[in-house]
Amino acid sequence: MPEQISAARSAPHESVAVLGLGAMGSALAQAFLRAGHPMTVWNRSSGRSSALADAGAVVADAPSVAATSADLVVLCVFDYAAAEEVVRAAGDALAGKTLVNLSNGTPAQAREMAARAVQAGARYIDGGIMTVPSMVGAKESIILYSGDKGAYTARRETLAALGTPIYLGSDFGLAAAYDIALLSAMYGMFAGARHATELVGEARATTFIRDLLVPFLTAMTGALGGDDSESPWRCRQSH
Repeated sequence: MPEQISAARSAPHESVAVLGLGAMGSALAQAFLRAGHPMTVWNRSSGRSSALADAGAVVADAPSVAATSADLVVLCVFDYAAAEEVVRAAGDALAGKTLVNLSNGTPAQAREMAARAVQAGARYIDGGIMTVPSMVGAKESIILYSGDKGAYTARRETLAALGTPIYLGSDFGLAAAYDIALLSAMYGMFAGARHATELVGEARATTFIRDLLVPFLTAMTGALGGDDSESPWRCRQSH
């Protein structure tokens, strides 16, 4: 069973480095700052760090400098190819650190990144952010984690600054798999809803969505199961 804990504020003394300051990375850094953590940030282009510097973050000129300054290193870049470049640039500075990678990718990529991180001497946790940047730090926001359980347990109160953390297991690829699975369901729902509104026409779409579509889809979620009862969607093993 996934482990879920409240997003209570975390230990303020633990230092954090955030590598990558896109929309999501900046939101992560801001959430850590609000929770009282000493913060170092790095980004490939320096222009995105000015607001965080004004808020009290130290701006590093290299990933290795940022990693050296922190107990916890959080990586959030475009994809795993970019993440691999940053990890290589950080090099030996990751030794003895906990590296949390919140970049998007596949389970296989997560496992490959874990091997690189461990080789560099880091304890590795992979993650999936199930929220938008404006909601980072809210209790209602969920972030999935998998990988080194000891490292997760030691850092989960700090990670709770980002939202409610859910630990899925020691397989490094689980967070990426669950992330893709949840997004697949969401995009399927949105595609079906868009098709439905096209069928009824633009003039009727607003009332159709409010009065019929949302209540109908909400009622249909009961058919998905979620307990030990039989569901038409539940996977069954072949015998």
